[in-house]
Amino acid sequence: MLPEDFISLAKHDLRQNSPNPSQVALRRALSAVYYAMFHTLAKAGADMLIGKPSTSRSKCSWQRVYRGLDHGRAKTACRNREVMSQFSPSVRRFGNLFVTMQGIRHSADYDPYANFGEPLTKHFVEGIIEDVVRKMEDFNTADKKERKDFSSYVLFRSR
Repeated sequence: MLPEDFISLAKHDLRQNSPNPSQVALRRALSAVYYAMFHTLAKAGADMLIGKPSTSRSKCSWQRVYRGLDHGRAKTACRNREVMSQFSPSVRRFGNLFVTMQGIRHSADYDPYANFGEPLTKHFVEGIIEDVVRKMEDFNTADKKERKDFSSYVLFRSR
């Protein structure tokens, strides 16, 4: 699935029972939005380090890098202010929102008592979707070398 597919899924969830989607639909939308960010990062890593489909890349190598992104490792990396300060504002904003969205997804998926501003509203979730889409677009248009540096940073542990 492409990151855009997860955004489409989130928007679809919001259209259900419109204008008042169920709390389950709103939570599913939040989860899908996090996965859009996760797959944006996984795709960037594979594309930047192995190559895009138009190149003579190895499918196996591309999949290995794509699947190599670890949720916890990426979050820890994005929380490292010292390293993150070396990246452009658009990459830092993406990293900060990635951390936030991972927490939101965990709450949406696993905490029936999560307080998002009880109860969740369609307007609140729409705002999050818009913010994530903007941050993903900014990240995807950041300097190629910087995206490669960031991708290797979140993928690989430093020693």
